[in-house]
Amino acid sequence: MRFTTGGTTRAVGVGVLVLSLALTGCGGKKDKKKHKRGSSSSHSRTVGGATGGPGGARTGGGSLSGAQDAEAILPPRDTMPAALRTVSVKPHSRAKAPSVCKDPGGRCKGAVAHGQVGYRSNDKAESAGYELIVYRNERSAERAFTDWKSYVENNRHELEVFDGSPQGDASISYGYTKPAKKTSQSIVIRQGRYIATLDLRDNSGQAYARKDLQVLSEVYATRMLQAAQDRVPSATAANVRV
Repeated sequence: MRFTTGGTTRAVGVGVLVLSLALTGCGGKKDKKKHKRGSSSSHSRTVGGATGGPGGARTGGGSLSGAQDAEAILPPRDTMPAALRTVSVKPHSRAKAPSVCKDPGGRCKGAVAHGQVGYRSNDKAESAGYELIVYRNERSAERAFTDWKSYVENNRHELEVFDGSPQGDASISYGYTKPAKKTSQSIVIRQGRYIATLDLRDNSGQAYARKDLQVLSEVYATRMLQAAQDRVPSATAANVRV
């Protein structure tokens, strides 16, 4: 994987997130992914480039509302991989806490804004759902993430925690034990006063889902960091093949 940041190109190895997805025997898509896995260019992306917004400071000078922050961080359609550009959940954000405040129960405490967007492939074999919660301050976000982590780690009859490449200030990755959700996996990321969740479903199998979640979560975490640094989120996965 190659990052371009501030004119300097550096190589970054794509670590394998050890996340739980059962192989589904989806042969047609699996063959395509085998073909592309050998290409080193398939996981290149530009961080701080033109796609998804300019890489400079925010025009709002740090005065953007929480809802505007959520809207800016959630990845626009043109920053998604070409294979995941069918909108399944229209992008929206609002200056309110999420309407669903359970699993974990403390995730809404201190929340001031919330946003969501979802994308899928044309054949509906893969999808990525994004959620972003903005808290009144970093301490509130830390407490909410602690609740998330406790919920995931103690819900062993439904969830299974896996080691993965850390993202943001803190993160936790997990899969699902129920057969109906074996093709799904998730990551929760905290960066400053933001908490993001990315839910990925890929019917091709565990290895492909791990790889795709790794790449998409890195881009998502970078967009969060750029917002936390009062910069316009511009990280993109447009050049990534999934």
